[in-house]
Amino acid sequence: MLSRKPSAGGRDILYVALAEAIGEGGCPVCRCVEKAERNFLWTLLYEHANDPHVRGKIIEGNGFCGYHFRRLIEIAGGDPLIGGLAPALIVENLLLKYVESAEADARLETSCYACSELAKIEESYVSSFASRLATTDLLYLYESNPKSLLCYRHYLEVRSRAPREAARRLKEVQLEKMKRLLGELRSYIAKHDYRFTGTITESEASSWVKAVEAMKGSGWASYRFSCAESAKRAARKPSRPR
Repeated sequence: MLSRKPSAGGRDILYVALAEAIGEGGCPVCRCVEKAERNFLWTLLYEHANDPHVRGKIIEGNGFCGYHFRRLIEIAGGDPLIGGLAPALIVENLLLKYVESAEADARLETSCYACSELAKIEESYVSSFASRLATTDLLYLYESNPKSLLCYRHYLEVRSRAPREAARRLKEVQLEKMKRLLGELRSYIAKHDYRFTGTITESEASSWVKAVEAMKGSGWASYRFSCAESAKRAARKPSRPR
């Protein structure tokens, strides 16, 4: 049964961003973070490549993770307003540091400036979603759009912070959405039987992609989740005796 539609009060910028992301489908938190990531990196290249404070933070952390270096290349290469000069200015200082490290036989550990800033943004969206489930129409909007589905990690984080009744209702909605997706995935597989003569719907054809995003998230959130899992496995792995 569809949740009762409460007032859409608290229409601040976080609410508007989450409501729009719900309308786009997929995980609304992942969608918000993806937009924030591109805006952050574009602004970094366009406005702050010569900012001593920002460049100092980047150099202090020894640059970016591999994922965000690739994203910087994509954004710079795809936007004539930026081009190669801005990333070159940033990379020059970093490369010098790596040369000096190699000369000194030292090892550099990276603390990605972009990941650090995006983690704060992600936290604000998770907290905002959780706190507004009971006071705005976000839960109603989320339940009403069959294409919107919180990824597993963001679902757990939002539910753990939501008020009890809102958390209970969110669980019901999430399970219904996940089971519907499972049904579409099974239907997609079954329709590949050589005896099948009907058509595969667009929703069924994309079900396996949606399933991956539902389990692991998308964009930077997915990358971060994978890194966290790798770190946990490494911590559990017993060290070999020397």
